[in-house]
Amino acid sequence: MPTLSPRTFWRRGQRGLRRMTKRQRAIFAAVRFEGASYAELAQRHGITVEQVQAELAKALSTLTRAVYGHWWQRWWPW
Repeated sequence: MPTLSPRTFWRRGQRGLRRMTKRQRAIFAAVRFEGASYAELAQRHGITVEQVQAELAKALSTLTRAVYGHWWQRWWPW
């Protein structure tokens, strides 16, 4: 996997955050920066814990794709 410059990493990370839905962004930020529990977020957003987990998984997938590309782009040499 090629190494990204800090500027490129930051720019792609911002793009990933913009591509998330509002709920995904809020859940991602709450888990990552506030240390909120899934149960707390489920209550806050009026959804189930499983839905919180699904939204977080989608957010992480969106962020990863924005920064590093699709999985086959990381492993395919051409």
